[in-house]
This record gives sequence, C-alpha cells and structure tokens, in this order.
Amino acid sequence: MILLTFSIGFLALGGTLLYVGFLVFLMVGLLRLRRPTGTSTPSISVVVPMHNEEIGVRATLEALLAQAYPGCWEIVCVDDRSSDGTAAILQEFALRDARIRIVSISPEEEDVPSPKKRALARGMAATQYEILATTDADCLPPSNWLATLASSFSDDVDIVQGPKHLMGDGRACHRYQRLEVLAFVAAEAAGFALGRPFLASAPSLAYRRTIYENSGGFRGLEGLVSGDDDMLVHRMVHAGGRPAYAYSPSASVGTHPADTWTQVLNQRARWASNGSRYESVSYVAFLLCIFLYWLWLLVGFLPVVTLSLPAWLWWAPWALKFPFDLAFMFLAALRFQKLSLLLPDTLWALPLQVAIAVRSAIAGHLGWFRWTREADGG
Repeated sequence: MILLTFSIGFLALGGTLLYVGFLVFLMVGLLRLRRPTGTSTPSISVVVPMHNEEIGVRATLEALLAQAYPGCWEIVCVDDRSSDGTAAILQEFALRDARIRIVSISPEEEDVPSPKKRALARGMAATQYEILATTDADCLPPSNWLATLASSFSDDVDIVQGPKHLMGDGRACHRYQRLEVLAFVAAEAAGFALGRPFLASAPSLAYRRTIYENSGGFRGLEGLVSGDDDMLVHRMVHAGGRPAYAYSPSASVGTHPADTWTQVLNQRARWASNGSRYESVSYVAFLLCIFLYWLWLLVGFLPVVTLSLPAWLWWAPWALKFPFDLAFMFLAALRFQKLSLLLPDTLWALPLQVAIAVRSAIAGHLGWFRWTREADGG
C-alpha cells in the first residue's frame, strides 16, 4: 500500500507540475502580446469553405465586403456540394462584387473524411494573391479584420493568427463555450507570441502562399477529420514558417456557438479525434500526459475510496490546479477585454471542462461523433 501510495502520489504530483508549468508558460506568452504596428498592405485572398450555409452566409459575406482594407484582396467561396440555397446566394453576391469568386465541388465527387480540408485546398489552388487567409461561413469579421492581419506581416513573419470570440445568448451551454473559447484563444495567442504555436483556429488565420506550398499544404492530412488549422500551422512552422499573433481585441472575429450540450459534446469529440495523430511525437506525448492527469482529477476519488488511499492524492491536485486556472483565466480575460465573462460561470465551468475534455478525448478516438453541420450546431 505504501508503494502504491507513493507511485500514485508521484504521478499525480508530476501531472500537476506539468500542467501548472504549462499555464505559467502561457501566462508569460500573454504578457508578451503586443499590438501590430506595421503598415504593410499585401495582396490577400480570403478562402471561405461552405456547405449548406444559406442561413448565415449572407451576414458573413456582407461583413467581408465591409472590410476597410486599402490593399488588393479577393474572396474565394468554395461551395462544397451544398444542397440548399447557398449556390444561389453566392451567385447573387458574385454578380454584385467582382472581388467574390466561386469554386464549386460537384455533388458527384466521392465523400472524404475531411471535406473541409478538400474545400480549403481547392480554394487555395484558385487564389491569385500573396497572402492566404481563412475564415468560416458562419463568422462575422469586423471591418478592421483584414487590415489587422495584414499589419502583422513583415519580412520575418509567415503565419499570422488573429483572435475570435463566441457569440450566443445567456443559456448555460453558450456561457460555458464562451469561457472555453476564451481559454483556447488565450492559449493559442500565447503560443504564437512565444514563437511556439500549438493551437490555431481557422476563423482568423493567414499565411504566405510560399510557406503553405513549401509545407505541402493539406497533402497527407486528408484522412484526418479535423486539424485544418493547427495541424497545418504545425506543418508550416516545421517547414520554417515564422509565426506572429495579430493581437487586437477589436479585430476579434465573431463565431456562433453550438446550441445544445449534445452538440457541444459532438463538436469537442470531433476536435479531439486527431489528438494522437499530430506529426510531432513530443506534442502527442504532452497531450497524453495532460489527458492522464485530467483523467485522475475526474475519477481519482474512486481508488481513494475503494483502496483506502490517502484522500490528498485526489484533492491536492485539484487544490493546486484551481488557483492557477483562475489566474490564467483572469489574465486572458484582461488581455482580451472579456472580464465580464468570468463571474459567476468560471467556478462551475472549470471543473466541467475537465469532464468534457476527458470524455471528448475518449469519444473522439472511438469515433463517437458525427461530422455534420447539424451535429455541431454550426
């Protein structure tokens, strides 16, 4: 029993120190964020993949056309086998503004595990400008979005990530997602600020055509359900791409949340499905360690009760984790001007995130999710 207690205590302490050290790393990155000061106006192609988007695509296209960007730019809309009114809406907008071009994927083409990656690759192949930017068909970029991304590019920058935020109403699952996305955005911002990006998000992402092509683009990633953003960024950094973060809360892209807890769980499982498929072995090992640590937080009380292990083996990791979580979330909210999100939801959302993360990792790797707009609620 003494050996078992020592072994579990060592692993629990090790997991806690790894996690706390990671949060400290992220907080250092958040403190290093600086607003872009460049004035460059490179030519930009914005690629927007779409599948059955007639409900919200008008608002997205209106927001894109309202960009206050003085440089040359275009919007490449990829209609991925839509069966609703998406195609007609795209034709309407293309006739209205010559900057909008349409790429269509035929309904007769075979299904693939990641249709979004195929749509993005087709769109990228049809672009004509130096910088390739992406956003989603249900997003609302502010008018200074393109200008902010562009101002972050310099001679020593190849990849630029911008912020996003979740919209929605006051229901509990929307409030939870807003906090979770704030944590994700803060983590990706910190990674980019420190030159070590590990997370990325497609609603506000841009990169040079040369680094996209030199890295191989999405080639070899087609069989993976998710990862059209962070996996591609990992690949581009490995190919020599130099990252920067477009830190400007006013340029944050609005995106829609999942509307039910079922949709939240489905979406998170899909996101987690590639956790063991990253090309970096060390990153996969890190994710596995964090998963095992969170699994202990979730179910560690069971061996404590059934095997009469000391109770501190379970509650001590929680007690050490929670204050660092709160510190990280406070700094994230401060830096991204979202302090109003913290109370009172943080107190119940942080423990719930552990349960959702563990469940998502298991469900994602077992294939317990669906890759449809309806299943994700977005």
